[in-house]
Amino acid sequence: MGNNWNGTFSPGTHLYPVYPADPFHPTTALNVASFSDSEIPAAGDKRYIFRIGGRLGLLRISPAKNYDRGFQLNLHGTFLGMFDREHSLDNIGWDGLYGFNLNWRGASGTALKLGINHDSSHVGDEYAERTGRLRDEYTRQEYVAGISVPLYSHLRGYAEAGWAFDLRNEALQDKWRFQTGLEFRDRDAFFNGQMGYYAAVDMTSFEESDWEPDVTVQAGLIVPVDRIHRDFRMGVEYRNGRSLIGEFSAYEETYWVWGLWIDL
Repeated sequence: MGNNWNGTFSPGTHLYPVYPADPFHPTTALNVASFSDSEIPAAGDKRYIFRIGGRLGLLRISPAKNYDRGFQLNLHGTFLGMFDREHSLDNIGWDGLYGFNLNWRGASGTALKLGINHDSSHVGDEYAERTGRLRDEYTRQEYVAGISVPLYSHLRGYAEAGWAFDLRNEALQDKWRFQTGLEFRDRDAFFNGQMGYYAAVDMTSFEESDWEPDVTVQAGLIVPVDRIHRDFRMGVEYRNGRSLIGEFSAYEETYWVWGLWIDL
């Protein structure tokens, strides 16, 4: 592409950082959850929350001498499912989350994101059979814009907005979503850089939920595996807000989880 810029297919790393405490961020994870409060009818308080997915970098265009800057096009996708440990591991519900985005990162570390997100939510077959619950057709497609800014050493803040251009149940859904968060991360604090730690908080508000904030806090250890460009995180998470499953977004829940996350 010339002497000043390079193009790289499947770059293997990302210019826009993950949101560790965002429960909808594309990742692979297994969470053992205990719910202290749940409004979902006939759902147990002990559950597994399972995700499988991540981000795939397609193309990066970067300055020749600064590979960690420039522009990058990405795809992302995640299956997010909730399974009831008190009812034979019945699937309460699941969401298919996917989309694509274009990222930019500058010399200061500030990163921008523009893209499209899709969320298609479903009621689990076993839960529907046991309770008679029908699907509300919760599907949301939105334009999204985000910014991630380094603040101090190891500290980063971000903000994001989404505007839905396709809602399948307009009686229950509204267009706007806002999100913000803070993260402290030291990836190589222990054992000569073999392990680190982090803490993060995320707050998201939906117009369809009357702007009630959904708050998620997460903290734990990081094991970076740089040769395959992966971070393994082990930690605990607390959340108070609407259900993670879109079909049950009208119901409030509070939980603690122990979990493993793999940022792909």
